Amino acid sequence: SALASVMGATLATKRTSAERLAPGVDPNALVVEPYANPFRTYNLADDFNKFKQLFEVNKVDCYILNTGDFMGKKVTPAVTLGALEAVVEGTATFKKWGSFSDIQIMEVEGFVPNMSDASYVAELKARMLDRVEFVASRDTAKGGYDKLPAIALEALQNVVNELK
Repeated sequence: SALASVMGATLATKRTSAERLAPGVDPNALVVEPYANPFRTYNLADDFNKFKQLFEVNKVDCYILNTGDFMGKKVTPAVTLGALEAVVEGTATFKKWGSFSDIQIMEVEGFVPNMSDASYVAELKARMLDRVEFVASRDTAKGGYDKLPAIALEALQNVVNELK
């Protein structure tokens, strides 16, 4: 539940064409937008704890969907809808993912991560380390206003440590 919640807190996305960006800002760079909510006016720990409660108390399942691209290959709306339909209809099959102790994946044809590919594993590790860095930076950014509980950083670090 901590991992599910911190993945929401470190949602990585790209800016939209509707945003007015400062000169020199790369519109294609990944940015973290916690819980996809750019309008949050309260501290980040509130969202983290509420999402964590959804998973622990309310027994809500957590699914992470990639709707952008996977290793240079576009994830089409048809692929996304197919994955969503399989989950909703109960036909999705999940299996243990690589060396992770508590992460499962639904293998979608053409988008199966190759954990034997050193470049893929390096990219995955780099993105997880981006999340580690973001969470750690919340301890001091804005005077620590958005500091997350230690369990958030621990959950991400566990993923990094389990990458082989």
